[in-house]
Amino acid sequence: MVRRTSLNTCLSKRKLKKTKFLGEDRFSVLPDHLLCRILSKLSIKDSVRTSVLSKRWNYLWLQVPVIDFDFHDFSNDVEFLECLDRFVLSYKELDLEKFKLVYDVNTHIQDDFVWRISNVVKRKVCHLTVVNQVDVQEDLVRMPLSLYSCGTLVNLTLYCVAMNDPMDIHRDNPGSESVSLPCLKTVYLEGVIFDDSSVLKTFISRCSALEDLTVVTHFDDFLKVVSVCSQLLKSFKLHSMRHEYDYEDEDPDAEIDDPDVEIDAPRLEYMSISGYQPKSFEILSVDPFSKLNVDVWFDVENDDDTMIRKFLIEISTFREMIISARSLECIHHYSKMEPVEVFPQFSNLSRLDASLVESSWEFLPTFLGCCINLRSLSVELDCLPEIEEIELSPVPQCVLSSLEFVKLKTTTVADTPRKRELVRCFLMKNCPVLKKLILCEP
Repeated sequence: MVRRTSLNTCLSKRKLKKTKFLGEDRFSVLPDHLLCRILSKLSIKDSVRTSVLSKRWNYLWLQVPVIDFDFHDFSNDVEFLECLDRFVLSYKELDLEKFKLVYDVNTHIQDDFVWRISNVVKRKVCHLTVVNQVDVQEDLVRMPLSLYSCGTLVNLTLYCVAMNDPMDIHRDNPGSESVSLPCLKTVYLEGVIFDDSSVLKTFISRCSALEDLTVVTHFDDFLKVVSVCSQLLKSFKLHSMRHEYDYEDEDPDAEIDDPDVEIDAPRLEYMSISGYQPKSFEILSVDPFSKLNVDVWFDVENDDDTMIRKFLIEISTFREMIISARSLECIHHYSKMEPVEVFPQFSNLSRLDASLVESSWEFLPTFLGCCINLRSLSVELDCLPEIEEIELSPVPQCVLSSLEFVKLKTTTVADTPRKRELVRCFLMKNCPVLKKLILCEP
């Protein structure tokens, strides 16, 4: 028995030495699906390079469920498109988890593009991202109609592409499947061109499980109305890039108008409107405990007073709010034109985070005077105002009497006298139920 044990031990040692000497590849013992997971962490260029390792590796990159095709990883159009075509034509029976395409070619052929994306959709893709960097005027980079019937799609991100009317499916193919995206929960659309403003509304309404929607508008997307009607939507973010570029060289007479906004989302918990100058803004329904991040402005001198007042009434239903400096400034200037007794009241607002960066302290009290049930206030300032400017006298005492928490944050170090004056402004008799006051400096 002892001799057998010794013999087995010697054989095991020899086997270990032989394995070490031969340099056995530990990856070779892994199943294909694990190797594909490893390849999914690499860039497409590095993933393709593994095909020269052995016969087994030759086709593994084609079976990767998560893949990122970036034009910039290839030396030219031919190499990029040949690699892309080889992937979409191979292993069509395998489902795709994630597919990302950064598309930038010298010559765009729309039919070929539609064919490629349609093949991706057919592989039951769950997460689809298409980033178009081709500047095409005559023949836009359009998404295929088959996208509207992808029953597995969970996450969709589109950048600077065009979308047809979903109803074209029935007009072109009578008896075809109904337009439905039952699993789509997250949508990000930036600079997307719609043939008609109703197309976006139709698209959103067919996403029955949609929870998170982001729309970023550009100057040349020609979008006139952002209409959101969704029963399950929880988060909606709308940002305008139209005011961030100088278009005078292209068209000096061009008017930069942001699209009108219509919101009907009874379960909406969070909404962010940033970089926006609304002409028409209508909220039909949101959750009564929702939160708003608002960065909008108006041309107070030229815009219709009724429109500005209507906007303020629309946003007065939110429970929590983050408001920008330019929004506070516009409200302040508007308040000088509107009688105090008819100025909208934010009676539902209990928490306010206000920015006074590059703005004036005097703009804050005007808005505070509308917040009759405010409990928490956080204010960010570039620096503390001068002592003679620090006052809350325009704010009714009944408003300040509800404040329980105040946080004041400055981006620069302030001198001690002004800090004391600011603290005194909220303490003493102004805020009788104040429980906590924090003053933060860098």
